[in-house]
Amino acid sequence: MWYYNYYIAILIIVLIYFIISYQSINILISIIIIIILSYFYINKIQDYDNTNKKAFKNKIATLNEDIKYRQYINDNNNYYLKKFPEEIKYLYKDNVLLDIVLNIRFIKRYDSEKYTNILFHIDKFYKIYMFILSGRYDIEKYFNIFVDIRNMIIREMYSIYIILPSKMKYYYGFSSFDELKKSINNFMEYSAKLIKIIERYGYQEKKVYHLNDVKYKPYENNYKNDVF
Repeated sequence: MWYYNYYIAILIIVLIYFIISYQSINILISIIIIIILSYFYINKIQDYDNTNKKAFKNKIATLNEDIKYRQYINDNNNYYLKKFPEEIKYLYKDNVLLDIVLNIRFIKRYDSEKYTNILFHIDKFYKIYMFILSGRYDIEKYFNIFVDIRNMIIREMYSIYIILPSKMKYYYGFSSFDELKKSINNFMEYSAKLIKIIERYGYQEKKVYHLNDVKYKPYENNYKNDVF
C-alpha cells in the first residue's frame, strides 16, 4: 500500500536516532556530512541516468522516424516486395550495432533507401542472433541465414562509397569516407564476435560441432521467410 513506505521511513529514522544518540558530537557531524553528500551525489547520479535514458529514447525515436515513410523492401532472393516494419524491434538492444547505424546516418541525405535497407537488415541480423541464443531458432537451420545477412550488410555498406561526395568533409566537418570505413570495420569485427559466440553456444549447449557456411547453395533456404 501507499502508506507502507511511510512506515519504512519512520523505522529508518528511529533507527538512525537510536544509533546517533549514543555517539560523540564529532561522529554526529561526520554522519550529517555523509548524509548531505550522499543526497547530493545520489541526485546527480539519478539526473545522469535520466539524461542517458532520454538520449537513448531519442536515438530510437530518430531511427523509427527514418523508416516512417518506407513502405516496402525488395527481396533480392525472391524478387518481390515485402512490407517494411513500422519500427525498430531488436537493434536497440545492442549498443554497438546501434552506434554503428547512427554513425552512418549521414548517408540518408544522399540515399535514404540504402540507409534504411542497412537499418532493416541489421535489425533482422540481431533478431536471428537473439533467437538462436534463446533457443527459438534452430542453430543449424538459421546460422547460414545469419552469415548471409552479415555479408549482405557488408556489401551494402561498401556500396555507400559510390554515392558519397568526395568533399563532404567541408559540409559536415568530418570525413565521410573515414567514418564509413570505421563503421564497416566495427561491424565486421563485432559481427565476427557474434558468430564466435553462436559457434560456442552450438558446441557447448546444443552439441553442434560443425556449422556449415556455404556461400552458394543449390536450394532456396525457406527459413528466411520466418526472419523477414
